[in-house]
Parts: sequence; C-alpha cells; structure tokens
Amino acid sequence: MKSQTIAAVEPQTKTALIAEGGGQRGIFTAGVLDAWLENNYDPFDLFIGTSAGSQNLTSYLARQKGYAKRLIRGLSRHKRFFQLGRGLFGKSIVDLDWYFDKTKEVNRALDFKTATQNLGNRELLITTTNAADRKPYYLSPNGEDTQWLALLKASSALPFLYKDGVNLTPWLTTKAANDAIIQSSNTDLVHDMYLDGGLAAPLPVKEAYNRGARDIVVIRTVDENFQVQSEWVNKLKSLVCVSGYCPKTIDYLVQHEQAYQDELDFIANPPSDARITQIFAGDKLRSKLLGSTDSDLRYDHKLGLAAGRAFLQQQLLN
Repeated sequence: MKSQTIAAVEPQTKTALIAEGGGQRGIFTAGVLDAWLENNYDPFDLFIGTSAGSQNLTSYLARQKGYAKRLIRGLSRHKRFFQLGRGLFGKSIVDLDWYFDKTKEVNRALDFKTATQNLGNRELLITTTNAADRKPYYLSPNGEDTQWLALLKASSALPFLYKDGVNLTPWLTTKAANDAIIQSSNTDLVHDMYLDGGLAAPLPVKEAYNRGARDIVVIRTVDENFQVQSEWVNKLKSLVCVSGYCPKTIDYLVQHEQAYQDELDFIANPPSDARITQIFAGDKLRSKLLGSTDSDLRYDHKLGLAAGRAFLQQQLLN
C-alpha cells in the first residue's frame, strides 16, 4: 500500500480594514472609500472604526457613495453643530444629539439594512472608551438603527466637547457587547458612560491582529511623518497638575498619546506573519478636527479619491 503525502492547507488569511478618526479629517477616508465603491472593492473580513472612522465604515458598508462627504461638508460645518460659546454655559460645544438626529431624516439617513446585508457574516467593530475604567471596548452593531446610531455617537463623544459620554446600557447585554464586557466580573461596567474610541484605541491595529487579521489595511487621517507629542503632553500635565488637581481632559490626552505611540510602535515592528498597509494622503491634508473651510474639505476628499484609486492600482500589480 502506497503512502500518500497530503500537503497542509494553510487557513485563509483574514483581512482587516481600519479607519482612523480625526473629526472633519475623516473626509479623506470618505474619499478613499468612495473610490473603492466606484470599483465595487470590498475584500475585507473585519472592519474596525474609531470615531469618524466608524461612521465612514458604516456608509461604506451601506454602499452610500458620497454620503460621508455630504454630511461632513454640511452638518459638521453647521453653526448648530459646533459652538465654542456653549461651553461657557455648561453646554456641549459639539452637539452630537442634533447631528445624529439629523441623520434620521430621509435625505440624510444611513441605510442600516443594506449595511447589515453587506456585512453578512463579517465583523464590524466600533471603538469606544469606557468613562469609568478608561479601557477600550469594541462593540458590534446588531442591525437595529437606534442601537447602531448610539454606538456611532459614543465612538465620537469627545470629553469636554460633548457632555459626559453616551449611555449604552440598553444594549450592552446583547450582541452589541464584546467578549470583554460579557466576561467581565465588574457588572457595573454596563451602567457606565462611553466616550470617543480614540481616547483608548486611536489606531486599533493590534486589536485587528489579535482577532486573527494578518493582512491589515489602515486609512490614516494624519500626515505620513506624524509623530505623537507625548513629551509635550506630559510636560503640560506636570504644569497644570502642580496644585494637585488634574482635569480629566489632561489625563485623557496623556492616555491618547500613549495609546497612539503603542500602536505606531506595533506598526513599525509588526509580527513576522503580519502585513500592514497604511494609506496616507499624497499631499498635506488641509482640514482640521473642526472648523475646516468647505474648500479645504473638498480638497482633502479629492486627495482621498486619489489615494483610494492608487491603492487599487497597486493591488492589480501585486
């Protein structure tokens, strides 16, 4: 009887797409994704979005080309959305409630049904930061419009700019919760408020790797030579907190910088079985977190379109 050698079949590599936050700079990401929608490009198994990135990924899955561009140029520049003066009266400087209420209107509605259908058995994770333990949580939408919008709002709720965060209690014991919450011995976590995912998970590349992704594509909303400013931030903290009182905003800023640096270190020295591709703008982005001009936003969207098309061309050559 002859022996037969059977070659080992390697499991299929999981591909992840990560969309960084960045406020109005997310219009660059919108451009990249619009270019991919033009070409029906969506080979990903796992999606992770932070803040504006989670909104971009949702409209991408909904196949709503131009949607994110329209909302960033429209709603995020509206005087109702961003008013520094409101902070003097104890109100939110950024009115996320108004913003997401507007997205329920017919002409601005996200197509969650189509997004759910296109997601299928794949996984979308929306990053948030728990206001109590300040840890990152990766939450999955369950297809329900109200729940999905709440996750998007929580992922974008920057402290100081928007109240104390978003209460996700009604959904944290369902499919929305990730394993870390379900298995946590701290049952009080489900009653806490949730904040912008960028505080604890500004660039969740390691999370994608830990969830099995080995081919990871990251859409960045900073310039390619961007460096965190941890030294400056720590110096600021020492000056501000010299009296013994340290505002939460400073602590959040320090945490963000450290988390960002950890991810940059991982990207610079990835595991041998990981391939990480970063997509940057071909020119310096002109838009800002908030307060961008319409011309700057249109310019950055064009940069995104160009970067998205260049990425597709490179895929054809590989």
